[in-house]
Amino acid sequence: MLFNVLNLDIEQLDSAQFELRSKAKSLQHGRHIYRFEHQGQFYWLKAQQPGVHRTVEQGFAQEWNFYKQYAQSSHLSFLLPCQLMDAVPIHIQSHGNSHDISFHYSQVYSRALILPEAKAALAMGNLPEQTEEIKHIFWRVFETVEALHQLDWIHADLKAEHLVQLDGQIKLLDFEQVQKVTDIQCQEITATPRYMAPELFHGQPKTVQSDIYALGIIFYEWLTQQRLQANSHHDWAYLHCQRLHIQLPAHLQAFLPLLNHMLVKPYSRRASSIAELKLLLSG
Repeated sequence: MLFNVLNLDIEQLDSAQFELRSKAKSLQHGRHIYRFEHQGQFYWLKAQQPGVHRTVEQGFAQEWNFYKQYAQSSHLSFLLPCQLMDAVPIHIQSHGNSHDISFHYSQVYSRALILPEAKAALAMGNLPEQTEEIKHIFWRVFETVEALHQLDWIHADLKAEHLVQLDGQIKLLDFEQVQKVTDIQCQEITATPRYMAPELFHGQPKTVQSDIYALGIIFYEWLTQQRLQANSHHDWAYLHCQRLHIQLPAHLQAFLPLLNHMLVKPYSRRASSIAELKLLLSG
């Protein structure tokens, strides 16, 4: 089955130069991510080595199925165009660098996901000077996340690198942890501690409110142009559950009510929908 949304010439990919970009921990879990150029455009290919790590393999299957369900829905503006490959075995000859040591890598996959390269939507060092421009960017991010929520999904692993911009539109990346809004069963917590809502540290399930909290942390770090710091999972839990106190520069105080609604610690008092946040932003 081939979803040829990107219209790549698959036969010509044999001549592409694939560069393995997986982090060391991801490699240990069998997650292989490559960057390659094709006809003047850069792309990313994502694949999973079977039988290496059950949870990571399940995440890849979850993302694959999500794209399979929605990739051909042209009205879903939050998705990057993609190409799902599973018609024939995918042979990758690649090179990469690890600790300044060059190496070559050869793998065969039964499935691969290809996405176009896109720039970060909220990159550090790229904060507009004008408040209205920041509001406009936040509004576009809200609309992107809201589009996902309106399909009764939560992202469940929102982080800054999962918000990208392509052709003037903000898109979401990485749907490995995506889950239905109605799925309220407590599961193994696989979110990134930097963006975890306080209730997740206490074993509560992921919800729309935990998505909103993660988005609040993303906004807060971008507005302050500073990354929150903690050394361990325990330290992150202490920060989010007790120590975090929102402070903004004088010229950004207009965003304090918004962040407070996104980052209030008890989730029962936190904003319950993106629509609620859009009202605050426009008020």
